[in-house]
Amino acid sequence: MAKRLSEQYRSGDEVEILFEQAGWSEWLRGAVVGFQSPGLWVRLPTGSMWFVTNTRRIRHVTQSELDKE
Repeated sequence: MAKRLSEQYRSGDEVEILFEQAGWSEWLRGAVVGFQSPGLWVRLPTGSMWFVTNTRRIRHVTQSELDKE
């Protein structure tokens, strides 16, 4: 059984969330800011908040990606 988002991520985790529309897709960086069943809230650097419920649309930012900044 797949782990729930609340079991895979913690508040403050650096993540990327996937946006797709009409053949276009992009991963945008953000941070986990809270949990609400069945998903979690992510805040992007622009200040916008997104609710994520699908494990295929969120991923951890790796340490190597953080070091590039």
